[in-house]
Amino acid sequence: MLRLCRRAVKRIAAPFQAPVTVASVRSFSEASNGGSGSSNKTTHFGFQTVSEGLKKGMVGEVFTGVANNYDVMNDVMSLGVHRLWKDHFIASVQPVSGNKILDVAGGTGDIAFRAIDYVRKNEKGEDLEMEVVTVCDINPSMLEEGKKKVSDGGYFTSTGMDQVRFIEGDAENLPFEDASFDIYTIAFGLRNVTEIPKALSEAQRVLKPGGRFFCLEFSRVENPLLGSLIA
Repeated sequence: MLRLCRRAVKRIAAPFQAPVTVASVRSFSEASNGGSGSSNKTTHFGFQTVSEGLKKGMVGEVFTGVANNYDVMNDVMSLGVHRLWKDHFIASVQPVSGNKILDVAGGTGDIAFRAIDYVRKNEKGEDLEMEVVTVCDINPSMLEEGKKKVSDGGYFTSTGMDQVRFIEGDAENLPFEDASFDIYTIAFGLRNVTEIPKALSEAQRVLKPGGRFFCLEFSRVENPLLGSLIA
């Protein structure tokens, strides 16, 4: 199991630190309109440079292979610190019960469940009723793992409906109407997108006016000693 995870880590990750990047829709709208017309049809895949047409399949193969052990893979990649990063990320988002939240590349639902837990903790009351959180991911195997956590964690509305809905979809072509969400989150997923400007444009499209965009992502470790330990 760990051998499989290590192979996946080498293919999709570099030595990293994980800052939280938070931006409003307007602050990234200009960037989302550029870059897609480049004549360069290659992109990154971990340490490799690959054809844009191949990346989605390669990413899909990796995540299908590790879906059952995805949490273990994240622990290996971050030495377990990813859990603290995600907690800090949601604390930065500060969701409230009336927010319609979309978590893209949300896979097994880590961010969605944390958002619900955050609201439950900070808005205590018998009449508390959250909007259903939407998780969108391109990989059906990851979504199936997330669905299992709904019943395990008791994530149901007062009427017995699932508190999280899992939708198969591509970050570059989201299956949602314009201006549908108050908050868009993507954690450790933007690096796996083939054409990032398209994904940002889609994020802007599905967010309501004044909606908020939050991204948590890996970056390279500047300290050579620490980088060599994690690599």
